[in-house]
Amino acid sequence: MTIDDIRKIMAVVDTGSMNKASEKLYIAQPALSRCVHKIEEEYGITLFDRTQGKKVKLTEEGEMFYQAAKEIMLVNENLVLQIERHKKKSTNHILFGAAPQQAVNLTGEMMRWFYMNAPEFQIETMTASSRQLHQSVLLGKIDAALINVSEYYDELHYEKESRMNTCFYIAKGSDLSRKSFKKEGHKNPLLKVEDLNGERFVLNKKGSASRAQFDYLVETYKLNVHIIEEENMYQRLKMADDGIGTYVLVMDGDSEKTSWWNGDESRRAVLDPEQDKERWRYLVCRKGFEETKKFKALMQCLKSGREK
Repeated sequence: MTIDDIRKIMAVVDTGSMNKASEKLYIAQPALSRCVHKIEEEYGITLFDRTQGKKVKLTEEGEMFYQAAKEIMLVNENLVLQIERHKKKSTNHILFGAAPQQAVNLTGEMMRWFYMNAPEFQIETMTASSRQLHQSVLLGKIDAALINVSEYYDELHYEKESRMNTCFYIAKGSDLSRKSFKKEGHKNPLLKVEDLNGERFVLNKKGSASRAQFDYLVETYKLNVHIIEEENMYQRLKMADDGIGTYVLVMDGDSEKTSWWNGDESRRAVLDPEQDKERWRYLVCRKGFEETKKFKALMQCLKSGREK
């Protein structure tokens, strides 16, 4: 039995007809029938109830085969994907990971930079949560990821990329806008930790970098706050604009290169760095990869973006 044989049997089940399956697969019906008989003889089973005039129906044995076939096809698809990724890793492809809100701002600039400065490499960006990307680097599924981390693995190399801050897009109508203040050396207004008490905040679910940072602040400073969970970053922005809660995220607080800053400028704020936990965004890769031309090109690309 081959993967192609399984694909043919699944087509019969999915269409409910030998005729329709043969049309879908662009093969003659006799060839499809021979495939069915081959598998039945190989396993000593009967796949279909062949009662005349009825839609093709799986027997009990056929149902067992079909469920196993779906698992086999899933394993095959995953294997094909892993092989494709491995081939890309073996050439001049760079498999790079970033959180969705970072990828929105980075992808276009990175592709332009590589086209102009390192055309020998082709970069492919994958998005997921920081935790998922961290695991993908650890397992060798991607080459590198630009992420905030809360734990470190001996197998990985962590290159500091930029200092991160706890940032706020203040809910419309919140008193936090009034409490924010300017401080020399900072582009954006600051907030004190004590200003956060009694406020409502919109955050990603546990496991995200921003949530881990905010949970640390709540625990360390014994804050009394109300947290609203929302996975979609665009919904979090909208909820702040609708006055539902202040959107919290972790980023370079003095950077202007983010879609987060496209909102109402009067409602931007950053936690006072003297009270904030020191946290870095890293370019993470498996040890050894940091010595490659691919990694050095990534670092040059990111450095170029910061200097603009």
